[in-house]
Amino acid sequence: MREEIIDKRGYDENIAGSELSLKIASYPATAKYLAQRLKGKGDTVCELCCGIGVSLIELAKSFDKVIGVDNDEAIIRDCKTNLVQANIRNFILLLGDISSTNALSKIKADVVLYDIPYWSDHSGKVDPARQNPDLRTLIANIRSHITNDIVIYAPTHMTYDSVVSELGSCDFVQVFTSGKHDRNFIFLGSLIEHEGTSKITV
Repeated sequence: MREEIIDKRGYDENIAGSELSLKIASYPATAKYLAQRLKGKGDTVCELCCGIGVSLIELAKSFDKVIGVDNDEAIIRDCKTNLVQANIRNFILLLGDISSTNALSKIKADVVLYDIPYWSDHSGKVDPARQNPDLRTLIANIRSHITNDIVIYAPTHMTYDSVVSELGSCDFVQVFTSGKHDRNFIFLGSLIEHEGTSKITV
C-alpha cells in the first residue's frame, strides 16, 4: 500500500514516512504550484504542521530559508531525512505546539503556510474532525507575531463564505488533483491576487 501511494502521488521512491504520514502529506504537484505562486514573496517561509516535508522541499526552491514546525518527534525526524535526501540545506525544523504564542513569537518569516492537520494518532486511524486550534485565533496570533502574509492549506469542506466571515478578504483557490477536489489554498495579506474563488488543476 505504501508503494501504491508513492507511485500514485509521485513521491520520491526513497521518501521517509509511514503509510499514514504519506496519506496525509501534501501532493508534490500542489507543493510545486505553491512554490511558484510564492516565488519572490520574501526570503523565509515557515510551514506550521509541516509533516514529512513534501511542501518544504519545493518551497526551498523559492525561498532562501524554510522553517518547518510540527508537534511529533517522529514526523520531524522523517521530515529532516527527506529534506537532506533532496539536498536541501537551508532549513530549520522545530518541535512545537503552534497554538502557543510563545512558540510563534520565536519564528521569523516573511510568509507562513498553515497546513490544517488531518489528525491521527499515527497508528493508522485518521480523524479529520478532531479539534484543531481555533482558526480565527491562530491566524490572529500569526499576524501578531510573525506576518500578515499567510497561506492556509485547507480541507475541501471549508468554503469561501465561511473563511471570509472568520478571517476577512481572501483569495480562495480550489485545488483539483486527478479530477478530484483535493484541498483549498487560502491566501491572505499581500498574497491575495484576486479576492473571491477560483479553481486550479495540478
